[in-house]
Amino acid sequence: MPHRKTITRHILNGVAIFSAALLISTCALAESPLEKARHAGVIRIGFANESPYAYAGPDGKLSGESPSVFRHVMQNLGIKHVDGVLIEWGSLIPGLKAGRFDAIVASMYITPKRCKQVIFSNPTYGIGEAFIVRKGNPDGVSNYRDAVAKGKKIAFIAGTAEVGHARLAGMNRKQRVIVPDFAAAIAAVKAGRVAAAALTSLTAHDLASKDDSIERAMPFTFTHAGKTYRGEGAFAFRKEDTELRDAVNRELARFIGSPEHLALIKPFGFDRSNLPEKTAAQLCAGE
Repeated sequence: MPHRKTITRHILNGVAIFSAALLISTCALAESPLEKARHAGVIRIGFANESPYAYAGPDGKLSGESPSVFRHVMQNLGIKHVDGVLIEWGSLIPGLKAGRFDAIVASMYITPKRCKQVIFSNPTYGIGEAFIVRKGNPDGVSNYRDAVAKGKKIAFIAGTAEVGHARLAGMNRKQRVIVPDFAAAIAAVKAGRVAAAALTSLTAHDLASKDDSIERAMPFTFTHAGKTYRGEGAFAFRKEDTELRDAVNRELARFIGSPEHLALIKPFGFDRSNLPEKTAAQLCAGE
């Protein structure tokens, strides 16, 4: 029969091992997403394929404006790798809340409705509008005000927000030429049937880069009755992950608008005109 002291020693050793394991497990569970990512050297993010915002390239590498900026921020926070989870757009917020990943990195617009479900970093970009015009902009129109003042016709793709903006700006029905798609809009510009086509600034940039006979006029942000019609996108996090969000915001404050930032986003069609103008708090409040 084993000696009582030996049995007691084995029991105490077992308790010590169990307690240590429990402590380690408890500490791991207590780690925040930021701490876990730093220890692991990797963070998992959700994205939806949408160029040039966030997408998987031909080589499978996560690319686009949003992942590029996020990767830079993570490097500065001591996290070397960013793993992407490709998911449908409508599943991004549910996937985040379910713990499938720790951030949405898909250039998601900050809206009051979304702010009820997740927390956002401050925006990394803003998108306004721009006209596609013939090379040299012979009619001299760069925004709705120009078109109204000069009585010029502008092409609009059916169902887009730009149609409503033009109406608010005072363009009459004869000036608003509605077309079914991008190809028809560009054809109308090139044929001289309209002075310009109204699009988002990045869409205009992309189309102009593929045709030497047209160009993008100076991008603009449409404002009416004191309200600015401009989308601003950011990274999203779970409501409880304020530490991660705040750490990201500190890095963004130093980075957004810097020469390094502008060089990073240039290959995706973004430039200084796409710098954000508001904070997440303002956008969540509907300002």
